[in-house]
Parts: sequence; C-alpha cells; structure tokens
Amino acid sequence: MSRISAVIIATVMLALVALPLAGAQPVPDQRNRMRLDVESLSPRVITATTPTVSVTGKVTNTGDRRINDVKVQLQRGEVLNTEQKLHDLAGRFVDPARSPFVAVAAKLDPGESAPVTLTVPVRGTETSLRIDTPGVYPLLVNVNGQPDFGSMARLATAYLPVPALSVPDGGNTPVPPDPARLTLLWPLIDDYPRRLPSPDPRPVLTDDGLATSLAPAGRLYGLVHAVAQVATTDPALLDAICLAVDPDLLETVQQMATTGYRFRDPAGHLVDGTGAGTAKTWLTALQELTTGRCVISVPYADADLVALSRASAVDLEKLALTSGTAVPDLLKPAPLSGVVLWPAGGTLDQRTLLDLAGTAPTTVIADPAHLHNRQGEAPYTLGGASAARPIRALAIDTLVSGGLDDAQRSSLIGSDEERRVSVQNGVATLAFKTAFAGAAPSGGRSILVAPPRRWAAPAAELDVYLQAVQQLLAARLAQAEPLTDRVAAVPSGTAAGLDYDAQDGAAEITSTATADAVRVYNAERDLVRAMVPDDTIQVEPSALVSPLEFGLLRGTSTAWRGHGDQATRAIGEVAAQLDALRAQVNVTNPGRPLTLASGNSPIPVLISNTLPVTVIARVRLADTPGLRPGAIPDVIIPARGAINRYLPAEVIRSGRFTVDVSLSTPGGTSLGSTTRLELTSTAHGSVTLIITGTAAAALFLLAGLRIFRRVRAARVAPPPAEGGAS
Repeated sequence: MSRISAVIIATVMLALVALPLAGAQPVPDQRNRMRLDVESLSPRVITATTPTVSVTGKVTNTGDRRINDVKVQLQRGEVLNTEQKLHDLAGRFVDPARSPFVAVAAKLDPGESAPVTLTVPVRGTETSLRIDTPGVYPLLVNVNGQPDFGSMARLATAYLPVPALSVPDGGNTPVPPDPARLTLLWPLIDDYPRRLPSPDPRPVLTDDGLATSLAPAGRLYGLVHAVAQVATTDPALLDAICLAVDPDLLETVQQMATTGYRFRDPAGHLVDGTGAGTAKTWLTALQELTTGRCVISVPYADADLVALSRASAVDLEKLALTSGTAVPDLLKPAPLSGVVLWPAGGTLDQRTLLDLAGTAPTTVIADPAHLHNRQGEAPYTLGGASAARPIRALAIDTLVSGGLDDAQRSSLIGSDEERRVSVQNGVATLAFKTAFAGAAPSGGRSILVAPPRRWAAPAAELDVYLQAVQQLLAARLAQAEPLTDRVAAVPSGTAAGLDYDAQDGAAEITSTATADAVRVYNAERDLVRAMVPDDTIQVEPSALVSPLEFGLLRGTSTAWRGHGDQATRAIGEVAAQLDALRAQVNVTNPGRPLTLASGNSPIPVLISNTLPVTVIARVRLADTPGLRPGAIPDVIIPARGAINRYLPAEVIRSGRFTVDVSLSTPGGTSLGSTTRLELTSTAHGSVTLIITGTAAAALFLLAGLRIFRRVRAARVAPPPAEGGAS
C-alpha cells in the first residue's frame, strides 16, 4: 500500500477544537511530546466494495518524559460539503462516529517509537465509521497517552480527508448530466537549474542530483513513470494530462545522454558523471509518452519573467520564451495554438503582459484570484493587451490544485528527511469538485489542476492520484478535456487584467540578482559586437556567449525565489566565465624595459588573442607624467593570433618610467588586464630641446652683446698721452 508520511506536532494538535473524550482532556503543557507518522491509508477512495478503512503508522515520544498507556482511535467527522470546510479540516470537528481505543504501547521512553495499526468498518456497527451516504469525510487519527507527572491527554493527531463515491449496501453518487471537464498539468521541472556556463561541450553540473532524480526512485523518474503506467492501462486518461516541461532540463538530459557530463563534487573538483545511461532511458521513456500528446514549455530554466521585465531585461525575457525549441524537436508533441504560459504564482504584472503582447498569441494559465473583474467563462480575453496579439487566460482550480501543494495543506505534513508528500488532500478535493460540488452557475464545471511546479510527491503517491482520476472518469463523474482544446477554444469571457500585488512582488527574484544579470548581459552583448567570425576557424561569436545568456536565465530562475544568495552565486558563475573570455585578449608584457631612441619614438606593444574569433579592440595609455600619447586607432586582432602595434607617443623627459596599457571593446567593456610597461628614454623631448635651444641662443646673444660692448668702448676711449720732453 502507498505510504503517506505525516509529521504532526503537538503544538498544532492542541490548538484543534474537538469534542472532549472522557479521561482524555487536552492538557496545555503536553505540547511537543508525541509525533505521529501516518504511513498508509487504505483505501484512498471508499466504494461499494470497501468493507473497512485501515491506517498504519508509528508514534514517537519526542519529549523528555516517559509516556504511559499510549492508545489510538479513529474518529469520523461530519461530511465536508463546502470548500471552506475542505480548507479547514481542523475546524470545529464534530465526530458522530468513532472507533474504540486500541492499545499501542504500555510505555514509551523518550526517543522510543511504536507501530500504529487501526482497521475500522465503514458502516454496519455501532463502532464503525457509520458512513452511510456518499460524500467527502474527515477522519481523525487521535493518539492519547499519559506523560509522567501528568494526566491522560491527547498528544498527537492527523486529519485525513476521505471521499466516498459509494458505500457498501448503500447509495452511489449520481452521474451528473454535465460531468466536470478535467485537465491536469504534469510538471517536469528540476529542483533548481544545475548546469554551469562552461565552454566544455559536455554539460558541467553543480552536483549529480539530476542523475539521481532521473534514476528509479528519483523524483523526475517517478513523474514520468506514473504517467507511463497510466498510458498502458488507460490511454484515454492521457487526454486529460498535459506535461509542462523545462527546455533547459530537456536539453541538459539530452546532452548528458549523448556526450556524457561532469559535475562538481563536494570538494569542488570536476569529476565525470556516470548517469548518461540513466538520462538516455528517461529521455526515451518521455519521448514515447509525449509523441502526439499535449506538452507545453515553461520559460527556459523557469526564468522569473516579471523580475526580468522589472529590470528592463526584455532581451533576456524574450530569450526565456523563445528558447524552447528542444521541446518540439525532441518530444514531437501535438501542436498548440500560440504560446501557453504557466507563470510562477499564477500571475504576471502589466508590464510583462505588454512584453508578451509583442511576441506571439499567448494564453496564460492564471490563478483566478488574480483575474481582475472576470466575466463569463474561460478562456478570458485580457484587457490592455494588443488587439493584433491578444492575451487570453485560463483559470486553474485553486481548491484542487492547493490540495496537492504541501505548503498549503491543513492535514498531512511531509517528513523533511524523506520528502514524502501525501496527495490525499488532492484526491479528496478533486472528488469533491467533480462529484459533490454541483454544476457551476455558468453551465458546467471546468477543472484545471496545476500541481506545485517542483512536485515532490513520491512515485507511489503519484500512482494513487492518477488511480483516483481514473475512478472519477470511469464513474463518469468527470470527463477528460485536453488542454489543446481549451487553448484553441474561442474566448467567451473577459477579464480586465491580472492583479499583481505587493506579496507577488516580494516573491520575485531579488532586484540585486537581476541588476547583476543585466550588468553581465550588457557586457556580454558589447563583447559580441566587438567580435568578427574568422573565415578559417568558422566559429560564430554567438556560440561563445550563448552559454552565458542561458546561464543568466538559470540565475534568475523561480527556483531561487526566497534564495537570493543562490541566485547571486549562479549569476556570479556567469560573470566568471565572461571574465575568462575577456582575459583571452591581452597586451603581452615583454618582461624588460623598452628603450625609446627619440622623443617621438612610438611605443611597441604585442597584443594577443586566443579566442577563435577576430576581436576589435581599443588601446589606451594611462596618463603618465613625461609622456604625451597620440591618437590610437582601434586594432583588429586575428583569431588565435597576435599583432605588433606601435603606439604614437611623445616623450617630454628622459629617464626611466612606467606606463599602463589597457584594452577594451569600442563600446567600453574591458579586455584582459592592465599591463605595465617600463620605458627608458635617452632622447630629449621637444620641450627639453626648446629650452636648451632657447638657453643656447640666450647665451650666444649675451656673449655677442659683451663683445659688442667691448668693441664700442674701445672706439670711444681717448688716445693715450705722448711721451714727455727730452
């Protein structure tokens, strides 16, 4: 029997209101003393052939005192005939039927566990559950015990909603004239993006968790295997199922299967993965399952479209929507009318809707609580969209979908260690909406079920859910409706738009992460503009940078909502790869001083490029005292080559000094690292020559002036006196 793991803490249990049991009054100070793990419930749906209901599990003493006289009973509450009662199983629980207490253990010391087994007749006796008519009923597993130094008390509970489509020797649920139309999304999205932006043609992953998930007993394996099992026994059920696939996951698995892969081990070393065969088996099973069937793509890497739109990263947003070619190429699904988008949180803001209006006809699978002022039936035409490319909306059923969401469950709570998540709430809510909720006022019930995007239900629970769907279809309480038909239907309703409130905004990828993504993207695009394909190597610049762009989408995945540090780290990996590309264009340091023979001697530099594309670079000499650089034209550096260039400069002093040389794209993105050259000048610059020439001229002028004065003085002096008388 399928296993449901449920952990119920006494803090929650003692807050529940129930009719008091003799000798078993709730005691406030008994919290956190007992844990109840429900391991199985049989059956999940009561029918005319169901004589008994059985529950198995175990109780564990989680307190610091021994608990004596541990016993358990099963109680049945009143029929759940409204959505509010289904939302709140632990509300006013009136129990018109209960089984006798069954002894579990005479005593349990702290840390000890004991098995729990209960089997109770459905009807026919005073101690049965007395379920006489079809409906959805809440069952309460009630554990009592007496802690040391305390009195008998309720110590643990678990609430289990169970639908009864019919009962032994009783009535059946009548077949409605207009059975509910049922469509079920089936998400195939990894826990988080694992692929790193590596130039290696083989995928490089952050860990080996994807191979584990694709292997038997893995999460993604279970999701595909459960539907494949249905396909062999009830192919008609496949009409109700539409797989929502992440193109990034599909591409990664396909490359793992064909080229192999590497991953980072806990020490940070890259090691070869061994899951190529597992990936191939999983992909083959998925291809067989989806050929000609309904498949939709989520944005690449499940990127957060609204966060990208708010950051004005429209190019990345469009890349996320248009990079799903792997889905039709590998899976060959049935065609869809336009783009079907299933956004995280079930809503988009107006700016993102306007971005979508410029791409292709789009249908948004939305939370009806976010459809503003809707009128009529789905599909709804959303107001504010382009008339040429209207945006339509389909509404999910939040009650049924929420029953599958462990974050919203009011009864069974999964064990963190085993990640066991029960689908029983989903079974009960689906049965309620199809069999017991009655027809919708606008003519028929349309139920679109959207499980959690990264659904963690174990394989056995997935089987249980699909078997329940089969029962409802076989009993004609529901009919399968392909999503392709819903999308192709002519809109008959309208909605003013999608509401996007502060809570939705707070759930987005952080603005810090998206700002980093935009900065890296702009630098990457500028680098592409500076690249030219080489005729001999024939590598397109886009082939070098596309891994970076997809890496940015992975860094803005909805998987990182609430984990801003992880998003920043993923984007940092992309920035590091971009730095590695830029570092391949550099000025080579000669390792010795360069001697300039004259004041206007150019400075020789060697610029190398190890990229497989030609690069256009701009050279800059830093401001240096004693050096006046001239205009330097952009240089073209051949792919995997090097060129010598002579940079015009004027030396205005002699001696030894240094100058920094750097490279950038014409758009300003830096290339390589700054190189410091050591220069030695034995020549005089023009200023020095001018000063020297001026000084020499002045010296010559002064010398000439002195000679002139002496000559002049000699001319004007009186002749010397003649000699005296004899």
